[in-house]
Amino acid sequence: MSLFGMLLDWLRSKTGVLAALFFLGLAGLVVANVFIRPHHVEFVYDAYPGFWSLFGLVGGLAMVIIMKKIVQPMISRGDDYYERNR
Repeated sequence: MSLFGMLLDWLRSKTGVLAALFFLGLAGLVVANVFIRPHHVEFVYDAYPGFWSLFGLVGGLAMVIIMKKIVQPMISRGDDYYERNR
């Protein structure tokens, strides 16, 4: 097995730890945003700490909901689609 394969196996065995570290890092960036303020505000909402984090979260959730409720029914096919068209 190659070194890259061993690395991937090791990472697969540590997914819970890596996910926890990832989310801790994201939370740390949001907390740092409270203390590190921009010198020049380019947009109105730049002055509010954590706005872009919240904006990204809401935007991502909106995309998931739109894809699941609106787009998926338009592009999905029935379970017997491939068996019907033989």
